Amino acid sequence: MNDYSLNGFLDTVWSHLSRGVADRKHPARHPTLATIGPDGPELRTLVLRGADRADATLDLHTDAASPKYAQIKADPRVALHVWVPKARLQIRMRGRAEMRQGDRDVFDRLPPEAQANYGGPAPGTPGNKPDGTQGDPARFALIRIHLAEIDALSLGDTHQRALFTATNGWGGAWIAP
Repeated sequence: MNDYSLNGFLDTVWSHLSRGVADRKHPARHPTLATIGPDGPELRTLVLRGADRADATLDLHTDAASPKYAQIKADPRVALHVWVPKARLQIRMRGRAEMRQGDRDVFDRLPPEAQANYGGPAPGTPGNKPDGTQGDPARFALIRIHLAEIDALSLGDTHQRALFTATNGWGGAWIAP
């Protein structure tokens, strides 16, 4: 059973997000990102590359030729979802995404196999499987999400849910599960 204080609950959320960055096997490593596309909401799984509690930001990567890049440029409001099965913890987050295309410092730190994802045909283009083309730093984009809200739900023996907001200095309030 998890019996959290509000501060303890927020600490737990950030602990899982940080572990998702550092541990390839942690479920927070692969959040689901929601954007607003021309036909409505769009969802996809990405890799969590950075989590900074002090700045309340999360970093992800994408190809600047992808539909999600255009969707975020058109409307930077995004949402993220993480499910941590062992902890029975759902983390839903909302924020505004900032796009940093061609960030050479970040691109150069990627392994060659990851760099290769940012070149060749645009994502979603019909055709052959990727050929291992060398990556193009101009196609690489860092998505930095400035969080505005974290909604955390623990489904342990005692269901507990809290809402934390940036406008409240990340103070939280218990809400009905």
